[in-house]
Amino acid sequence: MENYSSLSCEIQIIRARNVLLGGNLFVRCYLSSGEDQRVQINSQEITSKSADHLFWDESFSLDCSGTQDSINRLKKGSVVFELHSRKNTILPILSGSKMLGRAEIPWRSVFESKNMEIVEWAIMDKENVKPMAVQIAMKVKSIKETIKVKKNIDSKLRRSSSSCACMDYCGCNSSNVFSVDDYEVFALGAALGAL
Repeated sequence: MENYSSLSCEIQIIRARNVLLGGNLFVRCYLSSGEDQRVQINSQEITSKSADHLFWDESFSLDCSGTQDSINRLKKGSVVFELHSRKNTILPILSGSKMLGRAEIPWRSVFESKNMEIVEWAIMDKENVKPMAVQIAMKVKSIKETIKVKKNIDSKLRRSSSSCACMDYCGCNSSNVFSVDDYEVFALGAALGAL
């Protein structure tokens, strides 16, 4: 039996400042999903005709579950934010993009903050007097601890039951809609790899 923790992680891309105008802007985020793998998420593209209107106000929410060890690895990791520019073309996806700047925000700063949420400017160019930056918000909520349960079901009992395939464990009184394996795993949330 192994305990699992489930988290809801929310990332919000709010706005940008001190960005050279021209083309479309978008933010690319990289999140660690364990075992040296990462997930890439792109925000929507906005036009950068006016410095006063560089707003996304876009959120991404991910539900993750894993062991306490995987949660501890997540706390040691970070989210990478890249600000990209793409020229206005008829087929923007085919034109490629240019990375304007990059910043990392450690998950530990979110976990150690009050209410496990932060709002801050991800500084893309720290050497500039007026650095390019993207305002982001990150929030983590603990959903519930779940348990991975191993159940051996006697094959004779399985054949003789007229209730659902879950053998009355769920109480649904269905008529063999589901198939049963010898092991059942119950977990909350959508798994995002092994964190």
